[in-house]
Amino acid sequence: MGTHTGIWLDYKQAFVINLNHEHVEMEQIASNIEDFHVKGGSRSKEPWGPMDKNSDTKYLERRNHQIAAFVDVLKNKVKDSQELYIFGPAEAKISLEKAILEDKNFKPQLLSVETSGQLTENQMIAKVKEFFHFIH
Repeated sequence: MGTHTGIWLDYKQAFVINLNHEHVEMEQIASNIEDFHVKGGSRSKEPWGPMDKNSDTKYLERRNHQIAAFVDVLKNKVKDSQELYIFGPAEAKISLEKAILEDKNFKPQLLSVETSGQLTENQMIAKVKEFFHFIH
């Protein structure tokens, strides 16, 4: 029996849970993705002067690069695994699934991607064990 891995993730952090025949390992990984809250632009001092608009594009582009870096870290963490199960509350799991499906050389077989709410660490481990029918 090889290693089976479950990943619970959102855009703040991920928990990588590895199951093998001997034990369970859990690792928490911070995403370092900034949460941007763009404020409005500013007006010139002239009564009908131009407005300085604040473009969201540079913030969104930077966020996309940070998400891609986070996904790469997660893919590297599970590259030696045999099977993979992804779950979490937000759309971060979709970003990871998309990156995995686009990478034709990705080794672990992606079995399932599911939506789940906020869970404690013990609940995450139990969910991964239940998914892989792991009995220790």
